[in-house]
Amino acid sequence: MAWVKSEYAGELAVLSTWLVALAPWSASVFEVSGLTVVALRFLPFRFQFIFGATLPNERPFLWAWQVADFQSAAELSLAGDLGFAALVAFAFPFALSLYYYFEEERIAAALPADPVRLFGVLLGLVALLTLAATALFFRYFPGVTLPVGAAVAAVFAYLLLTIDRT
Repeated sequence: MAWVKSEYAGELAVLSTWLVALAPWSASVFEVSGLTVVALRFLPFRFQFIFGATLPNERPFLWAWQVADFQSAAELSLAGDLGFAALVAFAFPFALSLYYYFEEERIAAALPADPVRLFGVLLGLVALLTLAATALFFRYFPGVTLPVGAAVAAVFAYLLLTIDRT
């Protein structure tokens, strides 16, 4: 059974890339010393909400390149580095998707490989990087962490890589 018709594969590649851009790749909820913390990690930034108190060095918004420096544990710093690497890896498919949206035929003719498969490989790389970072959060955060966008990227990568393009 085909998930999408071959003639709509390009549109799915663009839409998939944009949805990965919008989805938080990880969401965490945990409690520490009576405080509830909710962290939403998007590719370019992180929101962290602390309920129950105001902390002196609280940083509710951090860009992806600031997260690794803000984390105290080396393992969490590595998770921040992996999240930033995912952002860097995602920059190419996102930029390509904007151009591909308007110039599908031109890009298809210029690339030596199928652009839909290229989107699948690149989204798969983003999924691997964000899943690795989320695995570190599973291990070192005391609460619940869900790989929301990481799973979305993996599913779309699978769909794009398995579309019958004949």
